[in-house]
Amino acid sequence: DKQNSLQTIKATEGYVTCCCIAMGILQMLALRYSSSGLPRPFRYLRTRSRGIVSEATIMDYLRKSIFRMFAKNSQLTITQIIKSKQLNCNSDEDLLVS
Repeated sequence: DKQNSLQTIKATEGYVTCCCIAMGILQMLALRYSSSGLPRPFRYLRTRSRGIVSEATIMDYLRKSIFRMFAKNSQLTITQIIKSKQLNCNSDEDLLVS
């Protein structure tokens, strides 16, 4: 039971750490790319800022366009990894998942 509690604490700490890193990355992207060419307005905002876009706006933009960006940049390592996994999949096994 004590081992189980330790694993739960480690999992929670890992989750919080990943969330903090992700929020930090979103904040850096918001600061860096606010003045560049993000399409405006691509998302409804109750109050608009003329300066820096919010983390939520950056997250929404990435959620909608990250896979399109990967497809355009086939030389990226992450894109090559995704394509290699897609080529090696067995479609019959994939049908059994659902």
